[in-house]
Amino acid sequence: MDLHSLKENARHGTVSFPLAFYEWAGRESWQIPLHWHDETELIFFEKGDFQAWLNTKEFQIKAPAIMCVHAGELHSLLLPEHALESAVVFNLNILSFEHYDSVQAKLIRPLIEGRMKMPLLLEPSASVFSRIKDRYLTIAEKIQKMNRCSPSREFEKNALYLQIKATLYNLLATLYQENFLQCSGNFDPKSERQIENLKKVLSYIQEHYAAPIKLEDLASLVNLNPQYFCRYFKENIGKTATRYIQEVRMEKAAEALAETNEKIITIAADSGFDNIGYFIRKFREIKGVTPSEYRKKSK
Repeated sequence: MDLHSLKENARHGTVSFPLAFYEWAGRESWQIPLHWHDETELIFFEKGDFQAWLNTKEFQIKAPAIMCVHAGELHSLLLPEHALESAVVFNLNILSFEHYDSVQAKLIRPLIEGRMKMPLLLEPSASVFSRIKDRYLTIAEKIQKMNRCSPSREFEKNALYLQIKATLYNLLATLYQENFLQCSGNFDPKSERQIENLKKVLSYIQEHYAAPIKLEDLASLVNLNPQYFCRYFKENIGKTATRYIQEVRMEKAAEALAETNEKIITIAADSGFDNIGYFIRKFREIKGVTPSEYRKKSK
């Protein structure tokens, strides 16, 4: 992990083609934990009602809608069962020109440096929604075609990548022309510090979920007393620190139940629970089923 362990360390795409496409069409709900990355992420909510968290703010999203998560932004999603969602993740640097011109100076460079941003959320009422959706779907289709190309079809793969970049430029041109790009000149250092502090706390929880975690230790990370820290955490994350820690541990346990054949008592201990009865009770409270039922459904 990089500066904070909440930074996603997955590579999206390859060195030659640094972009990727992901889809969700699950038969049960799934929580994508809070994380951040250096890439830009375009999320298309195609069907269903979603919850999203972006930089401490919660959003209730009804499909269809398109969300843009910019580099470094702390975000999480709750994907409901039978919903349809997908995402294109790419590094904005792929759009940078070697030859410096007006577009590089007034559009591409400000986007890469975070001085200009795409709209957070586009809904059907936005005048550009249908055009941005069409461009998004074109990009998603071409990434999938590119991924299916064998190494011997290098020319086809390069041509598709060029078409993807052209469509990204087209998408940005539409937003720019219709005045949907937002200048972020109103930089708030207090807000930035708050997000960085939250990253410290959440990263610590992700790293130490298997061991006892004291509120005093979390509070000391951001130089707050424990009493004020509890209020601070709930105001920004929307739940108590204790509840958040339980949910992280439950997600880790759920992953192990679905992906391994370890005994439930072992999984409970490895996820930070030293009392198997308490683990089963809390798992059912959060997941709606017992650990053994969850494992059976997952298999």
